[in-house]
Amino acid sequence: MLRTKESRINAYVAVVVGSGLLAVLLSARLDPTLPDPSRVSALGALAFVVVAVVLDVSERRLAVGAAGTLAFLAYIAAALVLGPTLGGVVAGLSVVASHALNRKPLVKTLFNASQHVLSIVAGTAAYLALGGPVPPSPLEAVLLPFVGLVVVYFTINSSLVSGVVALSEEQRFSDVWIANTWSLAGYDVVASALGLAVAWLYDRSGVLSVAIVFLPIAFLRHTYLVNLQLQATNRELLDLMVKAIEARDPYTSGHSQRVSEIARWIAREMGLHFREVEQIATAALLHDVGKIYEEFAPILRKEGRLSREERQIMDSHPVRSAELVGTISNLRGYVHKCVRHHHENFDGSGYPDGLVGDGIPIGARIILVADTTDAMMTERPYRKALTYERVLEELEKHAGRQFDPQVVAAFKRSATVRRLVGPSRQPQAMPTSPAAERREQLAAR
Repeated sequence: MLRTKESRINAYVAVVVGSGLLAVLLSARLDPTLPDPSRVSALGALAFVVVAVVLDVSERRLAVGAAGTLAFLAYIAAALVLGPTLGGVVAGLSVVASHALNRKPLVKTLFNASQHVLSIVAGTAAYLALGGPVPPSPLEAVLLPFVGLVVVYFTINSSLVSGVVALSEEQRFSDVWIANTWSLAGYDVVASALGLAVAWLYDRSGVLSVAIVFLPIAFLRHTYLVNLQLQATNRELLDLMVKAIEARDPYTSGHSQRVSEIARWIAREMGLHFREVEQIATAALLHDVGKIYEEFAPILRKEGRLSREERQIMDSHPVRSAELVGTISNLRGYVHKCVRHHHENFDGSGYPDGLVGDGIPIGARIILVADTTDAMMTERPYRKALTYERVLEELEKHAGRQFDPQVVAAFKRSATVRRLVGPSRQPQAMPTSPAAERREQLAAR
């Protein structure tokens, strides 16, 4: 199986590398900008390479198995100034140099260099086909062709990268593409205009314009990366808080993290916007944090039946969790609502507010399915974990009553969810206390 996976990846990389080489060769034969050597400045080309390397060396991590940089701005500017062939060469040399500095494997270097070459050559070819001038002047003749360049470049680039990640991570191409591309698409398209600005200024002011424009770009990029780092730190702090809470009860160990991951992939399967997907995943991570309050501790440890008062206390945990989540300013609103309503049943029989159907936030409906799924698929001393097929039967049986039928359908469709909760999942070690069954019942409440 492993060899098959590696062979597929190697074959994919070989096709991309071959396509990149072929693109440069064909472009060299057909490029109408090459016969004019007076436009080509070795110093200018070198400046684009240097800037691209600087932007590429410190990359940013993406959501699933990939990394992104702003080096594409230098590639686009070089292509607009030098044409598709030399623009592709600048992109290829830049990637090779930056990967060498970062000591990346040869296969990754060849793949990334080739996919950028292919993307730039094809994008610039589209630009020329739409009547775009090289160099890009006057600006009114550039705008529509430039849009064509950007669309073609990012379509090829994101598709090739998502393809190799999907093969290596054994995930669906669409899932990887959405996770790594959707949230950044607007940002990258708008940022591309800076590449056009650099090319336009270069035609008027020479190499100096490259430094003038890219220095503020580097500053903005640093600010952006600092923001990403702060977001990552906040997420790690949330994870740490949840782990500290779950340490009080062996049953809940890892439960919230698993629910969060299942909820994330159900939300993606339903085609929700990336931002909403991440909010749902955060709400799923925090859905039981209210159980940290001392009033829940003796009930979680109790081995016998719960009294009416104790059951009322347990039923208050969504509200208590939401109150705690609401103390964090950037979690107020949608995340807060998803936490509060994650035990609302689709037919209105749930709690705390008895919401019905679409009146329940979609995130809360997703969390309910993910939460119940993890409870059913976690092994107990007194029973084995239910199989994926058995869990699916239970979800379908109660669809329309406890669960949203659309959420259940997305759960069923998602190959990633099946991998997360299917036979390959490792059973979770559980306490042997007689209270274990009671804790399972409470977890689903």
